[in-house]
Amino acid sequence: MLILADDLGYGDVSSFNPDSKIKTSNIDALAGAGMRFMDSHATSALCTPSRYGLLTGRYNWRSRLKSFVCPGDSEPLIEKSRRTMAQMLKDQGYQTAAVGKWHLGLGWHLKDEYDFDRFGLNADEFAVPETRMGRDGNFDPTIGLIDMEGLDIDYSKPIAHGPLQMGFDYFYGTPASLDQPPFVYIENDRVVEEPTEITGVPGLDRIGASQQKAWQIGVKAPHFIHEEVPANMQNKVLELIEQFAEGDRPFFLYYPVHLVHGPILPLPEFEGKSGIGDYGDWVLQLDAYVGQITDKLKEKGLFGNTIFIFTSDNGASGVADFSSLIKQGHNPSHHFRGHKSDIWEGGHREPTIVSYPPMIKGGTSSNHMVSLSDLYRTLAELTGAEIGDNEAEDSVSNLTIWKGNEQSIRNDIVHSSGNGGFSIRKGHWKLNLVTDGGGMDLIGPDISFMPSELFDLSRDVKELQNVIDQHPDIIESLMNDLKDYVKNGRSTPGGPQQNERNNPTGKWRQLEWMDGYGDYIEEFKK
Repeated sequence: MLILADDLGYGDVSSFNPDSKIKTSNIDALAGAGMRFMDSHATSALCTPSRYGLLTGRYNWRSRLKSFVCPGDSEPLIEKSRRTMAQMLKDQGYQTAAVGKWHLGLGWHLKDEYDFDRFGLNADEFAVPETRMGRDGNFDPTIGLIDMEGLDIDYSKPIAHGPLQMGFDYFYGTPASLDQPPFVYIENDRVVEEPTEITGVPGLDRIGASQQKAWQIGVKAPHFIHEEVPANMQNKVLELIEQFAEGDRPFFLYYPVHLVHGPILPLPEFEGKSGIGDYGDWVLQLDAYVGQITDKLKEKGLFGNTIFIFTSDNGASGVADFSSLIKQGHNPSHHFRGHKSDIWEGGHREPTIVSYPPMIKGGTSSNHMVSLSDLYRTLAELTGAEIGDNEAEDSVSNLTIWKGNEQSIRNDIVHSSGNGGFSIRKGHWKLNLVTDGGGMDLIGPDISFMPSELFDLSRDVKELQNVIDQHPDIIESLMNDLKDYVKNGRSTPGGPQQNERNNPTGKWRQLEWMDGYGDYIEEFKK
C-alpha cells in the first residue's frame, strides 16, 4: 500500500513537527506502527517529475521533462520501454492497481484540429496549447491569451498508453491535479464520461496562490464535481481493498491522493476542524483517509502483513497561504527553508513513514538520507525481483534500514527544482547549482544554473549561511560527482545509460555549470 500525498509539507504532520497546529492523529498512528524517515526526499520539488522518479527508480531529470510539470493533455512521460515499480511487482505475482491523480501524461487519441465549436468557443481568444506548455514538456509563455488544454482530444477513443501499459492491472483516477484540465474521470483506458462543458478561471497558472478554491479553465465532464473527487477516489480504494482481501494473491495499491493540492475544498464535515483555516481542514481530511485505510486493512486482517508506505510528492504549495498559517503558529515546511518548487529542503524533504510489522519495529525513526526513488530497489530486494542494468538507475535499497541496522546506505543524493536546477548533497554538504531557489517562475535568461550556494546541513539545516566561498575543494568534488552521474546516465553501479532528449535541439540549460557542456550536448543531440 503506497499513499503519495500531493503538496503535503513536512511540517504538516504532527509526528514530524512538534509545533504543528494540525494534529494528524491517524498518520501519527501509522508512524507509531512503523518507522519515520526524517531525511527522506522526493527526486524533485514538483509533482510530475517526482512521480516519475518514484515509479521508475530513476532521477526525473533524465526524462524528456527537464523543468516544470506535464499538462493534463500531455503525452506519456514514462518511456514505453521503461519498466516501472508496478511492472516489477506484477512480474512477481502481485495484483496492481492505481487510484487517484496520475499526472504523468497519457496516450490520448488526438483529433486533427482543436474542437472549439463543440464547446461554443471563439478560437481567436485562445492560445494553441503548445505555445505555453507543450505536450513535449517545453514551456513558452504567451501573454494575453487564454490557454486551454484538451481541446483536440477524441474522448470517445481509448487511451493508447497509460497506467495499464505501465504495469497496473487497474486504474481509476484523473489525468492530473484537481486544478488542471481536462476534468474527467478515467477508468482503465477509457474516459468514464466525455466532457461537454467549460469551467475554471482563465490564466490561473499565472495568478498563483491567491486562488485557493479555483482551478484552471478547461473542459469538464457533466458529473465531474471537484469537491467530490477526493471522496470518490477514497471509496474506490476501500472497495479495492475489499476485493483484494477476498483473494489469495498479494497486491500493490498505488494511491496518489489529490489532497492537499489546490483547489482547497474540504468536505463540510472537516470545515473548521483544524482551527487554522481551510488548508488545515484539508490536511485533516487526508489524515482521516489514512485512518480509514488503516482500519479497513485491520478489519480484513491484512494490516499486520502489509507494507504500508506514506509520503508526499514535494513540499507544501504556496496556495496553502504560508503567511496566514505562520501568523497562526503553523509552518507547513517546519523549520526548513522554501516550499514546493524550491531547491531548498522545504521543496523536497518529505514526511515518509513505512509500516511493516514483520520487519520494521514500531515507533522507530531513521535519520539516514534516502530518496523516494529508493522504494523501487527496496521492494525488488524484498520480493526477490531481478533488476536489469537499464532500470532503477538511481535507486538504492533501504532494506537494511527497515531491518533496524544503523548504517548509511546513500553516499549522496541529487535534487531538482521547479525550473530544473540541480542540487547535490553528500553527507552534510549540499551544493545548489541554481540561483534564487529555482522556483517555477524562474526560467528566464537572468537565471543562472551555476554553483550558487553551499550549505553545511549539520550546522545550518535552515540553509541560511551560504559558505560557497570557503570550500572550493568540496564544491569541485561535488560537481565532479554530479557530472559523472549526468554523463553515465546513472548514479548506481552498472553499465552507462542514456538520458532522454528534451526537444529537437537537445538544449539543456540546467547543465551550463558542467565542464564539457557543449561537447556533451552535441553528443546528447545525436
